[in-house]
Amino acid sequence: MPTFSFKAAVLAGFACCWAAVSLTAVRAADDKATPPSTPTRRPAEKPPKAKPAPIADAREMLELYGVDNSYLDGLVDGQAIGPDEQESLWRVLFAVRRFSVANIYRWSNPQAALAQLPKTPGEFRGEIFEFSGRVKNVTIEKPLAEVVDRFNLPQFYRCELEFGDDRRPATVYALAVPKAWKKDRPLDERCGVRGFFLKLGEEDRDGRPRLVFAAQRVAWYPDTELGDLKMDVGLFDELSPKAELGAEDRECFYELLAAAGRAGTQELLRRTPQPSPVAPLFNQPQTQQGKLVALVGTARQALLRRVEDPDIVSRFGIDHYYEIEISTPDSQNNPITFCVRQLPEGFPQGERILETVRIPGFFMKKWGYRVDAPLPPTAAGSADLGEDVVRRQLAPLLIGREPLWIPGEKPDTGWATTTFVAAFVVGMLLLWLVVWRLNRSDDRFHRQVVRKAVAIEDGRSLNDLGLEDAGPPRFD
Repeated sequence: MPTFSFKAAVLAGFACCWAAVSLTAVRAADDKATPPSTPTRRPAEKPPKAKPAPIADAREMLELYGVDNSYLDGLVDGQAIGPDEQESLWRVLFAVRRFSVANIYRWSNPQAALAQLPKTPGEFRGEIFEFSGRVKNVTIEKPLAEVVDRFNLPQFYRCELEFGDDRRPATVYALAVPKAWKKDRPLDERCGVRGFFLKLGEEDRDGRPRLVFAAQRVAWYPDTELGDLKMDVGLFDELSPKAELGAEDRECFYELLAAAGRAGTQELLRRTPQPSPVAPLFNQPQTQQGKLVALVGTARQALLRRVEDPDIVSRFGIDHYYEIEISTPDSQNNPITFCVRQLPEGFPQGERILETVRIPGFFMKKWGYRVDAPLPPTAAGSADLGEDVVRRQLAPLLIGREPLWIPGEKPDTGWATTTFVAAFVVGMLLLWLVVWRLNRSDDRFHRQVVRKAVAIEDGRSLNDLGLEDAGPPRFD
């Protein structure tokens, strides 16, 4: 290989490398000095999550709780619930328990819509229908142990009903019924149902198919004042035994307020012409639940209570009520609480009032209201009670519509005050009589004994008694 050619190749390679390095440095300098022609983009922000669409109806909610179309569509019309359909029934009852009362009310169809069920039952499976009738028989159903474990279903009730003017038959599988209903015996009680339609059962003697439902409970409307007002008296079974009002008492409390609002004050007063004694309300509260009473006494406070729960406002139209504390002549200054829907026009409000009233209402329970009085020394010093102790005074709780205000009448100061005044007068009379008798006895003693002992015989004087010769008195 010629020497010149090798040297020329080396020089050419060196020149090419130098040119490449120089070009890279120039481009880097240009990039550093000249801003980019397009602005730098920020990372794209994540779009906000779309809110889930609200549940449209009861059937969609059933599906969320594990009852899809396959379980509902597997129910066969024209026959009673068979062994192959029990799985669907258990699943529905398990899901029904988890429905809120507000949703059951919101998705309920009126009783008139029941006429469509025999025509197209498949279109209405899983929907809720509201109707009233008369229960004829209640039977307790107890599943096998494995079913109890799977669905938390120790027992449920099969209720045979008749509804409508033509007494159409229906079967309701319910999770709860009133405790007062006798099981496996003939019944004839007014009732109401908000039930999930399942299927058409067997036909009756007139060829009418029995409608089959599942429900949380069967309401009871007995032949009483509350039953006439469509108050579910069976809700008293669910009241908490505790003194304070809890979640178990919520439904019964507002159902009572709603029922009282449907009643007329004068009608309630007409049904209770005489004041009721308060002793049973204090001493036998369990036997008084739901009874209508009328009390006459002194209202000592009337407070407005706001209802913030939108469910109660929408279902019952109740956004407030009034809490009245009264005492009666026979309550011995123990307070009684009335919750009423409204007050008479001009009725004073506040924690310190003094007005005579007559209030009709329904007894609910004996409850404990908060007391601000200090604890006794023994309780206050107890280490087990802690610092968050709340004192509660037990008092009857009644629900009414409106008090009858008797303005201008002097309030009754109470049985205790009247008794004290009477006892004081009687005591003073007895004391005067004793003093008078004692005075008479002293006068008689003085006349018969003392005066006779010191009396001087006739014809004698003090000088004849020889007092001068007796000498001075002696003190041995």
